[in-house]
Amino acid sequence: MIIKLDSSYHNKVIKYLEKEEEFNLLTIGDIERYGYDNYFLNIWAGINIKGDIEGVLVKCFEFIIFYAYDQFNVDEFADLISNMEFTEISGKSNVVDLLAYKLNIVRRRKVKFCKLESKELFKYDDLNIKVKKMRFIHLNKVAKLYEAIEEFENTTVENLRNGLKTGRGYFIEQDKHIVAMAKSTSENKNYAMIVGVGTHPKYRNRGLATKCIVKICSELLDENKIPCLFYDNEKAGEIYHKLGFENIGDWSIYQRNHNQV
Repeated sequence: MIIKLDSSYHNKVIKYLEKEEEFNLLTIGDIERYGYDNYFLNIWAGINIKGDIEGVLVKCFEFIIFYAYDQFNVDEFADLISNMEFTEISGKSNVVDLLAYKLNIVRRRKVKFCKLESKELFKYDDLNIKVKKMRFIHLNKVAKLYEAIEEFENTTVENLRNGLKTGRGYFIEQDKHIVAMAKSTSENKNYAMIVGVGTHPKYRNRGLATKCIVKICSELLDENKIPCLFYDNEKAGEIYHKLGFENIGDWSIYQRNHNQV
């Protein structure tokens, strides 16, 4: 059966999610920050006859993340989701793909999920280019960089501010503009998610974003935190692999078509 969780299940659900902590660092971060008793974050789990968890579904506003370590009841979770208002469902491809098929959702984006455990391949050249720590006072300029990068969705200063509260960021500034950056979010004692890696179109092919990645990942590894990230751009993937990132699985993101569910 599927039940909605409260704080009495906290230790059990965290233990379950930590079976593959890299894949669940966003979910674990949300649970630990916001808990079980609020209007925008709701958590369900499949419970078998022994009382063990078999699948966890987290709904934050209109976004769903689903995770299962091995077996779970596809039909029960599909029935639960079909009665929800949501725009996106994501998670490890091997489990979310089963749910999407059952729900007849076909608009999928598939990305690679990878992690970095060593800075052995890092290069620290071009010391004349200064990589700066991102502070709240820089966020207006960061938002402008988001606007300039076609692959990014525009964001607000408030969203950027909230992101920095759970991570950190580094950037390179030229001609009084921020032209490259890399940020982290959902940091915990073991892991951090790398996000917002990008370069202004006029300043590309100079390795600027790579320098930001090296800076932030070097700092994280020195703190015994493993950086993780998603990518679907093969050119970006080549850069990440040259730095030592290794693929550990696939992640699927499905956009809901309201005529299908």
